[in-house]
Amino acid sequence: MRDHSSISLSLITNKLTYALVAIAALGAMSSAQAKVLFTDTSISALYGTDYELVPQETLTTVTLEHASTHTWGGVFFFVDRHQGKENAAGKEFKETYGELAPKLKLAKFDNSFIKQVNLAGQYEFGSNSNGFSQDNYLVGVGADLNVPIPGMKYASASLYHAFNDKDNADDQQITLTYGWEKNNFVIDGYVDYAFNSEDDSVKDNIHINPQLKYNLQEVLGIDNRLEVGMEYSYWKNKFGSDKTQNAASALVKFHF
Repeated sequence: MRDHSSISLSLITNKLTYALVAIAALGAMSSAQAKVLFTDTSISALYGTDYELVPQETLTTVTLEHASTHTWGGVFFFVDRHQGKENAAGKEFKETYGELAPKLKLAKFDNSFIKQVNLAGQYEFGSNSNGFSQDNYLVGVGADLNVPIPGMKYASASLYHAFNDKDNADDQQITLTYGWEKNNFVIDGYVDYAFNSEDDSVKDNIHINPQLKYNLQEVLGIDNRLEVGMEYSYWKNKFGSDKTQNAASALVKFHF
């Protein structure tokens, strides 16, 4: 007998894939007609230690990142290239991981703590030299927030259902993002809380990942932002395991 629940899940996953592609395509097609409200692209280099589940717990990372907002919604994208040290077998650890997160504006509010409500999607992809790979699709709702703190540039909250690939059980995720800047000091980052996994052996986990930076553009008299600082990664029950990560990385970030 065929497993109809598996068939239904497959159909849902396929529909979700089409929905995410449609959202991204809408952004591309609308760019000619819709106004770009904000856009930023950057490349970063990081070096840090104490990364759990990584050979010798050391990583060098190069990150390409893009964020833009439009009258129809917005797009956030990044891809990380991680390179670690050799494991006991003499094999160097390498990993590529990225996320594409489009949002489509559903409603906008004036003079409110909630500025905008969005249909939110996210595609997570990655693979590493240990043979692990992933392709996960998240869909949900989100809100852009008006946080009354001087220097606050943006804040958002989103709730997703994660349709994870065949090797990982589905779960839910809450994501918070924020950005603050004053007198060339910058604090930005995100919080991911993954919970309610369909696999009871996978623990709820929270990842808090702020960056603390100083913008040297004014000091150096250059046309583009150049930020230096650090990134801190606190990840309790990393990937749903018993491991908790406390890792700090030196950071250089150039915007273009």
